[in-house]
Parts: sequence; structure tokens; C-alpha cells
Amino acid sequence: MKFLNCCKKDNTTASARVVDGKLILSFPDAMTPVLWQMDLSDAKASALEVQENKQEKNFTLMLKTVRGEAVKVASFTERSAALGGLMAAANALSSAHGQIRSATAGQDNLPGTPVPRRGMGRWGSVALFILLLFVLINIWGAFAPRPSNSSKIAPMSATSGAPSTGEAGVPMSADDFLKNR
Repeated sequence: MKFLNCCKKDNTTASARVVDGKLILSFPDAMTPVLWQMDLSDAKASALEVQENKQEKNFTLMLKTVRGEAVKVASFTERSAALGGLMAAANALSSAHGQIRSATAGQDNLPGTPVPRRGMGRWGSVALFILLLFVLINIWGAFAPRPSNSSKIAPMSATSGAPSTGEAGVPMSADDFLKNR
């Protein structure tokens, strides 16, 4: 009997999960037990709050949207039960890493289809670095000084009277240059 009572208590507490971009709330301990779901891509900025109704002597978990709409989620006889439902929803949303689809993901994505990552990733960065290094080496090679073969001048003949050094930068007359060709 104790085992059944233990399991019965677990089934009467509020629970919340995020599945495929939907917040699913279960409130079996509410005044009217309810299973409630909300598509998170539609609720861009919403608030869950507990409101006290003094006339009916209950506590209501309300969803408020940016447009000013207020949706009654569940009513509870005790404030602690309403706060338990609020905290269950908060815990489910905070632990739903990667399960909340953004509204920009598109409607044509099938459930379970991974959304492609943005960016290049590690291997793309390595390939880009190698390509950039290759381009820089080619640019550096294009501007490097190269020895030219045209700087060698034919030696002067002994009959011209001018010294035949054959070195670059030694002045010689145009006639001597043309005779040596």
C-alpha cells in the first residue's frame, strides 16, 4: 500500500517538458486536471504568472502574451501547487537546450531534420588558412628581386682603346657598343 501511495503522489504533481519545440505542461493536481501545450515558436515573448482570485479563493496559472492576451492554463486551490507548476515550466524551458526551434527555421523543415549549422567549422577554417597562406607566398614571390641576364655586356675589343671590363655600370660610347655587337 505504501508503494501505491508513493506512486500516486508522483502522478499528482505538476510536470513540464519541451518536445519538438512545444512546451507540454501536465497539472493533475489542478482543480480541473489539465494537459496543456504551447508552440514555442509562436510565443516569442510570453510570461507565465500566478494570479490570486480572492472571490473564488484559488490561484490561477496564467499565460500573458505581448498582444495583451491572457490565457488561463490551470487553477489550483493552494498557492504552493500553482508555484510548483510555474517552476516546473521554468525548469523545462531552462533545460531545453537545442530542443526549441526558432521561428526562422522555416516551416518546410521536417521534425527530426537537423538545422544546418552556420559558419565553416574547424576544417573550413583550416582550409581557408592554407589558401590564404598560399596566396601570400605567391604575392611575396612576385615582388622578390630576380637576377637579370641582360646586364652582361660584351667585352670591348683591344683595338678600340677603351678598357674591356665587361662590367655593368662602366660608361662606354655608343659607337664602341655597336662595334662590339
